[in-house]
Amino acid sequence: MRFLSLWMIGLGSILSVIPVEMATAADAETNTLTKAEAESDWKLLFDGKSLDAWRIYKKDQGTGGWVAKDGALYLEKPGNGDLMTIAKYGDFELSLDWKFEAGNNSGIIYRVQETNGASHNTGPEMQVTPQKPSDKLGKNAGGSLYDMYAPTKNAFQEEQEWVNYRIVAKGNHIEHWVNGEKVVDCDIGSDDWKSRYEASKWKSLPDFAAAKSGHIALQDHGAKVLYRNVKIRELK
Repeated sequence: MRFLSLWMIGLGSILSVIPVEMATAADAETNTLTKAEAESDWKLLFDGKSLDAWRIYKKDQGTGGWVAKDGALYLEKPGNGDLMTIAKYGDFELSLDWKFEAGNNSGIIYRVQETNGASHNTGPEMQVTPQKPSDKLGKNAGGSLYDMYAPTKNAFQEEQEWVNYRIVAKGNHIEHWVNGEKVVDCDIGSDDWKSRYEASKWKSLPDFAAAKSGHIALQDHGAKVLYRNVKIRELK
């Protein structure tokens, strides 16, 4: 009995030094907001079941080949169009996790207008594609601002099932984050932006990244991709 008591005391000492963040992360449920997130005005764009906040790009209603499957927003039948938020967002912070079931190419496109061809003709795109931690990443690699800014570092992890992305858009300032590390930091309209724009595939598209507010689109690029923990907060 004395041995058991001492063992319990020792166990209590070990548990007492586990960081609170660790316990919180372990207990967090998929597609929910933590108390801190809710108090910081984060909102879910997908609760694991309903696609009510979404529709297909340039369609009045419907979600095409996108469905809710096992708590993920899933492109079950590629070839039916990008999935886009019904609401428009200007200054915002977006966070989500992604993985592929088949294929390896998608994108998150923001401030999208339904005016000129594909969604990426008007909205900047954060490229969604898997990378190895040892890969040298170019301007069309995972995490890039597609065809404009290569990631400044490779934040992908070995054998990672779900990758976390975050986009911060505030006025002309844009940030892309991969697994908690900032990999793109730029300003629309700056001299650096203009030179990259002139060297990009968007140079003949004057509406590219011109809008201050627009929809957020998940690209249908032929791959079976899954998203979860899709959450956003508007920045004041």
